[in-house]
Amino acid sequence: MIKRSSFFWAGGIGMLFTFYVSCSVRQSDDRPNILFCISDDQSFPHASAYGCKFVSTPAFDLVAGNGVLFNNGFVAAPSCGPSRASILTGKAFYQLGEASMNHKPWPAGLRTYTDLLSENGYHVGSGGKGWGPGKFDDRRFNPAGKPYTEIINETPGKFMNSQDYAANFNAFLEERDSRPFCYWFGPKEPHRPLEWEVGIKHGKKTEDINEFPGFLPESDTVKKDILDYAFEIEWYDRHLMRMLDKLEEIGELENTIIVVTSDNGMAFPRGKPNVYQSGTHVPLAVSWAGKITPGQVSDALVSITDFAPTFLEAAGIKIPEDMTSKSLISFLTGKTRDHREFVTFGLERHGGANRPGSTDFPTRAIRTRDYLYIKNYHPDNPPLGELEGPVWPPNDPTPGSGWSDGGPSKTYLFNNKDKYPELFNNTFVKRPTEELYDVKNDPYQLNNLAGGIHLKAIKDTLSAKLDEELKRTQDPRILGNEQYFADMVNKTAEK
Repeated sequence: MIKRSSFFWAGGIGMLFTFYVSCSVRQSDDRPNILFCISDDQSFPHASAYGCKFVSTPAFDLVAGNGVLFNNGFVAAPSCGPSRASILTGKAFYQLGEASMNHKPWPAGLRTYTDLLSENGYHVGSGGKGWGPGKFDDRRFNPAGKPYTEIINETPGKFMNSQDYAANFNAFLEERDSRPFCYWFGPKEPHRPLEWEVGIKHGKKTEDINEFPGFLPESDTVKKDILDYAFEIEWYDRHLMRMLDKLEEIGELENTIIVVTSDNGMAFPRGKPNVYQSGTHVPLAVSWAGKITPGQVSDALVSITDFAPTFLEAAGIKIPEDMTSKSLISFLTGKTRDHREFVTFGLERHGGANRPGSTDFPTRAIRTRDYLYIKNYHPDNPPLGELEGPVWPPNDPTPGSGWSDGGPSKTYLFNNKDKYPELFNNTFVKRPTEELYDVKNDPYQLNNLAGGIHLKAIKDTLSAKLDEELKRTQDPRILGNEQYFADMVNKTAEK
């Protein structure tokens, strides 16, 4: 079995000293295998390797201890479809046509790292949720790879995916010959809806929440909602451990790049689909035996879109020139000491084509080590939709503000706006054109510094850097072609 040692905690960050022990059995093709695990709506720092006490993630922690635990992993967009499309293509979300938003068709001719690996001899597959939500009629399989989803099992929660993720991974491996493999493991968890009090039912306690998100009301309802979210994280982590055990059993663990992360942050107010840290900052651990020194904890800035060119470089495949992300190979193997000066992210729309009450709330942002700067292009529009209007969607009783997943925490905050006016305003009401946050001293982005004279130089510098990057990567919005995204809205939606 894989050795698992105790943890040593330093400053709230887990320094894990664990080492893989496996048979040295290699394929005739010794290019590395790739196991990419991407949960659905999980924020940093909700893994026990980060010192989070209300969730236990031994598999994530094991990967981190045998490689690098990243403190600064960020998505391209805080929304499932565009984030996953950016990961697969290595491009910014606004470069992806219809795939820049949810519930649209995958654009014809849009290439993925999975396509390139398959064409170069890799056995490629996926389990759970691949790219989506959207249609891919012009492709034989989901862009994440041929699905392996037929084996099912019982789940401990009402809304959890019935797929036996680990058994389906085994089925994928059984179809493989001597080729290296690339597998996308996309658990549905902890995406909403969540079964109410499933965490409490399975032994979780509200007093174990050691760091409460400052943008949420500290109520019993919200605490229970957080525990339900944590329980689903633990469920997918159990499957990941079974997958790691399987790789160790067949002697493939040493030759496999393993990445564990999420597509965007938690589906709670001010998390998904916002560009604040709880929407864009995700857990990230990477291991690769013999290539990555184990036990590292890194503050390097990383975009998870960087894994498309990383996987291609590791496989010896030329990185396409139109990939705007940056391979991590030099950093992971210790040839360079840092990776990025900044990361950028944003969003055009999260909901479907019938967002009620108002037009979209497009936004772009840049994150450095110290600051988060946000530019909101339609500040006259409420970020989640109008406060008055029809209930939308059906499972979200917070009138027209449906551009954010419904759930007990969102409903509680909406219904208790008079008790928590500041928290309510931070989530639901209109936002200014510019926002600037000192992320070290304001981890939940509650104090907008954009209007302060003393930080004007920093704000202006970040604004200029953001615009420069958007121009370099040909963002239609910065180039004055806002109609581009309006046209995407009118494309055929998912049925």
